[in-house]
Amino acid sequence: MNEERRKVSKSNFTRRDALKTIAVGAAGAAVLPKMLLAETTPKISFPSIISRRSGKKPNILLILAEGTPLSALSCYGSYRMQTPNIDRLASQGMKLENAFVTNALCTPSRATMITGKYSNMNQMPVNANDPREGQDYFFDNSQATFPKVLKENGYNVGVVGKWDLANIPAGADYWKITYGHGGPYYDDAWYEKPEDEAEAKNNPFGVRKVHKEYVTDLTTDMAIEFMSKYKEPFCMYYSTIAVHSNFEPPEKYKHIYDDVMFKEPGTFYDDYSNRSAAAREAHMRLEDMADSQFYDHIPEQRPKSLTDKQRKQWNYQRFMRDFAATLHAYDDNVGRLLKYLDDSGLSENTIVIFTSDHGFFLGEHGWFDKRFMYEEAVRVPWIIRYPGEVEAGSISEAMALNIDNAPTILDLAGLSIPSEMQGVSLRPIFEQKVPRDWQSEMYYHYYEMAPPHWVVPHYGIRTDRYSLINYYTINEWELFDRKYDPDEMNSLFEFGGYKLNPNYKDVVPGLVERLKQMRAKYKDTTGAPVKLWPTESYD
Repeated sequence: MNEERRKVSKSNFTRRDALKTIAVGAAGAAVLPKMLLAETTPKISFPSIISRRSGKKPNILLILAEGTPLSALSCYGSYRMQTPNIDRLASQGMKLENAFVTNALCTPSRATMITGKYSNMNQMPVNANDPREGQDYFFDNSQATFPKVLKENGYNVGVVGKWDLANIPAGADYWKITYGHGGPYYDDAWYEKPEDEAEAKNNPFGVRKVHKEYVTDLTTDMAIEFMSKYKEPFCMYYSTIAVHSNFEPPEKYKHIYDDVMFKEPGTFYDDYSNRSAAAREAHMRLEDMADSQFYDHIPEQRPKSLTDKQRKQWNYQRFMRDFAATLHAYDDNVGRLLKYLDDSGLSENTIVIFTSDHGFFLGEHGWFDKRFMYEEAVRVPWIIRYPGEVEAGSISEAMALNIDNAPTILDLAGLSIPSEMQGVSLRPIFEQKVPRDWQSEMYYHYYEMAPPHWVVPHYGIRTDRYSLINYYTINEWELFDRKYDPDEMNSLFEFGGYKLNPNYKDVVPGLVERLKQMRAKYKDTTGAPVKLWPTESYD
């Protein structure tokens, strides 16, 4: 760890201090406005699924994983572990190979998923805390969300598990939630919907209860309780804290991977020499993991006098064993949900969607966590099962974004998509009628420059071949040609953007222009304006 990083890590600058400044990307940059009106999204009309089912509306089960990258799921080709129940969903439905999030962080991604809007529009650009502990801002429940729209149109709505938005789940008939990002996995504090107005007045963010059970099992119990008590049609928003660090498996699985040696990814020993200062200075390196980031704190377990390389290797094996065992328990509970649908005769008329709020670095680039606009963090699993409507075992390479989740769910329920939602329905993909002009590029914007990870705010554009990233607070750029550099190891800019590989001088202007256009399309005036100096001026 160099001296500069030591200074940052010992700073008494708090997360709250940092969040006060993240809305301003550079001198003169615009701050987040109080309220913005979203761009109207064109609608694509198809024959109604409901009409083909004699007027019966489908139930919806959204299974939202936490921080689960494609590299952790065997149905996506993982070499690390097996996930048989999630694999079952993929074999019985459609698997999307190119699904992405637009801000790889817990709260922002979840706000985007329920509103169908980018962070600058839904006003949740950074992580939120428990609202009972005080907030600088709250999730605006006056916005259209898919749970609210479903409720207004005859659905019974349940929300269980990790909510992570600084407000209650508006529109839900039943909710039992945790506000925190992750953990503890046992003895967690939950907030439940008050039973009457008097109780709600005294407990505006829910009635607090502490449950001793393992959190993933408990969340599944609550989901099944809702589905057993409420009539069809229903929507169950199921989201556990798994698999968020600090990873903690249940007692029965704590040692099942003790003898496994996990293969180190090819970029494990990345030295960040060919990229921006943002990559070099981020506090996400495995060798620097604090003991507090392991659920049971391990100084007595780690061998003494390890070199930096050995510490990195040791931390990785322990980190992966805890992650894999925690995911193992999560996959078990996906199986419990599917079994309940089967046993209750609900499977045929229930749409099951599985996805994650963001990806995760499992040792890639020597990192843990997410945040960066790199493939491991922004690419997520996305699976849908709907018997008789979505072909079993099908795979699509069409691009999907997390702003598309809310419009898709409403469209599948036969409802109109609110004009303020910026995403599009993915039904053309499921019906294998993808238009030729379907989206093939995405806009990304990450805001939170805060402890403990100190990832520099950035935005960028990802096409089917290129990733262009602007770290606007430090005026540095990265460009990756993933055709030849799929691991994103070598930026084609030198010195953070002052010199460009000459083979790409005709590529960059078009990407920069498209980045400007996408910021305008999604009405994002936050951060700094797009400005790339002509590289010739530095030659």
